[in-house]
Amino acid sequence: MLVPEHLRHGSGSVTTPEDPEDMWHAYNLLAEGDTLKSTTIRKVTTESATGSTGSNRIRTTLTVRVEDIDFDTQACMLRVKGRNIQENQYVKMGAYHTLDLELNRKFTLSKACWDSIALEKNCYAPVKLIRNTQNASI
Repeated sequence: MLVPEHLRHGSGSVTTPEDPEDMWHAYNLLAEGDTLKSTTIRKVTTESATGSTGSNRIRTTLTVRVEDIDFDTQACMLRVKGRNIQENQYVKMGAYHTLDLELNRKFTLSKACWDSIALEKNCYAPVKLIRNTQNASI
């Protein structure tokens, strides 16, 4: 199986699970402290000039530092809890959020350093999960 050279020597990312096996591999690659970026729905409360409040559900992209991972095998979905590490107009830095990762929904998992265990798991993962595979080796 091919392992990209950039994963062996530093940071890298994987994205877009296309079938249940891809989700299983993503689950096994995720670890506490990783960074995960994905689109999500967030309930946002707004206040008008008169003081009345209302709430809307907004689709936004969040990047969280992974703290907890749950794999729902029935729905083939990962639920990843963490703190937001990139502020945007709807979510402040440090706010908790749970990202729901589903089949065919893009996400980016980044690790500061892919250790030997992650690389070994990645060796058995389908190559389609690996992005930027220009320099690969066996």
